[in-house]
Amino acid sequence: MPLNLPYKLLKQEETDYDIFFHLESLKKPTHCLLCNSENIRKKDKLKNFYFDIPSRGKRVGLTIHAQRYFCKSCKKSFREVLPQIHTKHNMTERLVKYIEEKSLQRPFTHLAEEIGYTEGTIRKIFKSHIESLAAQNKFETPTVMGIDEIHLAKRARAVITNISEKTIIEMFKDRNKTTIVKYLQGLENSHIVLNVAIDMWKPYKDAVNTIMPHSVVVIDKFHVVKLANSALEKYRKELRASLSNKQRVDLKNDRFLLLKRKSTLSDKENFIVSYWENNYPILAKMYLLKEKLFEIYEADSKEDAYTRYSEFENQLTQEVKHYWHDVIRAVGNWHTEIFAYFDYPVTNAYTEAMNSVIRHVDRMGRSYSFETIRAKMLYTKSIHKTQRPKINKRYDLGTPAFCRKEVPTIGRSLPPQIVEENKVINYGVDMEKLVKEIQKGALRFDD
Repeated sequence: MPLNLPYKLLKQEETDYDIFFHLESLKKPTHCLLCNSENIRKKDKLKNFYFDIPSRGKRVGLTIHAQRYFCKSCKKSFREVLPQIHTKHNMTERLVKYIEEKSLQRPFTHLAEEIGYTEGTIRKIFKSHIESLAAQNKFETPTVMGIDEIHLAKRARAVITNISEKTIIEMFKDRNKTTIVKYLQGLENSHIVLNVAIDMWKPYKDAVNTIMPHSVVVIDKFHVVKLANSALEKYRKELRASLSNKQRVDLKNDRFLLLKRKSTLSDKENFIVSYWENNYPILAKMYLLKEKLFEIYEADSKEDAYTRYSEFENQLTQEVKHYWHDVIRAVGNWHTEIFAYFDYPVTNAYTEAMNSVIRHVDRMGRSYSFETIRAKMLYTKSIHKTQRPKINKRYDLGTPAFCRKEVPTIGRSLPPQIVEENKVINYGVDMEKLVKEIQKGALRFDD
C-alpha cells in the first residue's frame, strides 16, 4: 500500500488487524539544530513508534528509526526532525486531522478502537479542536432571535436560535440570566436584533431588556396554547378518575379528540362533542374554552386580541376557573410580551418540533458531557446553513415581512451592512439538516 509520507520504507509487516511500517528519514540534517554548526557527527539510532490513519480496515503503526547526532561545537546531542509527525501526540499530523474531523461525527470509543489509540487522547484532541472551531465559527447575528430551552443530561439548557433562518446558533449548560447576559454582551451587531421570542422564563426577558433594550420581547404563542392544553388535560384526568369503568368507555380516545381544533373535527367527532354537552357538560365547556383561547391567535389586530381574551375570561365560571389559573396568571405577568405577538408574530415553535430529536440525542449521548454533545451539534460543517453573497455591495438586511405592519417604527430600521468580498455567511446549524443527519446515522452521539 502507498504510504504517502516523506520516509524511506525499510520493512512492512501485516497481521489480521494491524499494518506496521519500519521507516527512516529521507533528508538528513547537515548542521546542528541547536547552534547551526556544521561540525556534527552521527551518534546512535532511536526507534520511535507512532500511529497513523487506518487503512483497509486495519490499524496502522509506524516505527521510525531516527538518527541522533552530536554537535562538537555546542557539545549537545539532538535528534533529526521527523516530518509530518505531530509534536504533542505520538501520531502523524494527518491522523490528528482525521480524529478532529471524525470525532464530530462518531463516538470516541469507536475511533479509539479503529485507530488503536487511547480514548482519553482522542477526547483531548477533540477538546482542543472545538476550542479552535469556536474561534473560527462566527454565526451571523439574527434579526429575529429565539431563546428557548432543551433538556439534555437531565438539565434544562438554553438554546439560541435564528428564527428567520430556522437555525441553532448557540447552546448553554444552563439557562441563567448571567449566562444569557454574557452571550448577548459579546454578540456582534446586536443592534440588528429586532425581536426576541422567548418562553415565560424571566431571566431571558431580564437579560434581553438589560443588554438589548431596543429589541421587542415576544412570548412564543406555543407556550400560551400549551397552558390551555394542560388545563384541559388536568380536568380530563380528574373526570376519568371519578367515572365507572362503563363511563370511561364513553370517553375512549377522548384525549386525542380534545387536542384537535374544532374546525378540523369530522361529522362523527362533532357528534361526540355534542354528546359530551349532554352527558359531560363541564368537559364540553372546557373544550370550548380551550378553543376560545386558541382563537385569540386568529385575531386581526392587538385590539381584537384584547377583546377575544376578555370574552374568554368572562366565560370562566366558578366551576372551571381554577383549572385555568396558570393561563390567567401567565397573561397577568406577561401581558405586554404575550400581546406583542400581534404586532410582531414571531414564533420559536419549530424548535419544539425538535424535542423528539433532542431526546434521541440525549439517549445516545449519555456517556458524553454536555460540552461534547454541544460541540457535535454546533460545529459539524455538513449541517451548517451558509450563503455566499453574489457581489460585493452594500445591502440592507431588511425588516422581516412580519414586522412590516402599521406599528410604531421608531428605532426599528436597520442600517445597511457592508458585505466583505467572498465572505461566507454562516447562519448556524440548519435544523432540518440536523434531523436528517441523525436519522440516517451520519451524525451519532452514542458509544
